[in-house]
Amino acid sequence: MTMDGLETAEGLDCIRIIEDLAKVLKKQSGLRNVLPITTAKVPIVKFFHVRSGLEVDISLYNTLALHNTRLLSSYAAIDPRVKYLCYTMKVFTKIYKEPKKPEILVDGWNVYFFDKIEELPVVWPDYGKNTESVGQLWLGLLRFYTEEFDFKEHVICIRRKNLLTTFKKQWTSKYIVIEDPFDLNHNLGAGLSRKMTNFIMKAFINGRRLFGTPIKVFPKEYLSKMEYFFDPEVLTEGELAPNDRCCRTCGKIGHFMRDCPMRRKLRRRRGFEDTKNQRYTESKEKRSNEDKETQLKTTEKESSIKEGKLRVCTPQKRKLGRTIVETGREKTPRQSAEKWKRLEDKDLREKRCFICGREGHIKKECPQYKGAA
Repeated sequence: MTMDGLETAEGLDCIRIIEDLAKVLKKQSGLRNVLPITTAKVPIVKFFHVRSGLEVDISLYNTLALHNTRLLSSYAAIDPRVKYLCYTMKVFTKIYKEPKKPEILVDGWNVYFFDKIEELPVVWPDYGKNTESVGQLWLGLLRFYTEEFDFKEHVICIRRKNLLTTFKKQWTSKYIVIEDPFDLNHNLGAGLSRKMTNFIMKAFINGRRLFGTPIKVFPKEYLSKMEYFFDPEVLTEGELAPNDRCCRTCGKIGHFMRDCPMRRKLRRRRGFEDTKNQRYTESKEKRSNEDKETQLKTTEKESSIKEGKLRVCTPQKRKLGRTIVETGREKTPRQSAEKWKRLEDKDLREKRCFICGREGHIKKECPQYKGAA
């Protein structure tokens, strides 16, 4: 499948397109088992066409398949017998395939397993033939994984009786490899490090020696058999499990420090505190700047008064601590100074000398009076 006007899939979200196509196909009544496979190298949608009985795959920009189809068509055009030979070979290969198992698809994986316990003896001939005790089974498990199983070559797999190789799974891990019973591409041991692998193998080897050594009388320092067989000083030689795969923030396994939920919580808390401190600092700086401006204005005013540029007049009757209010508004310092200047001029006009008759001074301040005296 291709898009009109686009020669390549560059810039397209192929996975989303395949998923959307699968949603549309699931609504069609003539199609069955619609399954989008988006983890493959070329994402496809698989489905079964009921009327024709054909299994169909739809891919996006898989242009190589188009050339293969043209090649086979050319072969068939050269010699019609090629068409019959190819079809015969396809049917022949399907005959010798293993019988198809029932499918219960979850997230693209078949999670079916035989759970009809009452019918198990019919399909499993060896059912009930193993009569070993729990102790023998446990010791056999330890002996198998410490003496027989090759962790570099084989995969721990519970769905097969025969050994499964890492080469067949195409897994290159050097440590313990465990196949998920349902998601077959998931290696459950992918998170194990070299130190943890050595720690586990040491515990298995010491456990094999401890459980495989007969004992008649238990040492007196052990209060029970449980303490004797599961003594960490013996199994792990007193060492703690390595935490090189743990989160350094919370100490839990499953995520790294950069993805730790506790670290995110601490970051949010620190961010809130930083914002709060920043607001407090800005408010403090604003108040400090206002105080500096007020102090600067006061200093300039005092300097002007000392230099004689500004004349201050104090009224005879003035109530301290009260703000002059006129028509419901506070008067500015300039308006107050103008008012006191007018009052001072009024006082000067009211002064009149009785000797010379001039305004501005009284008798004792009159020059004529001082000269006569």
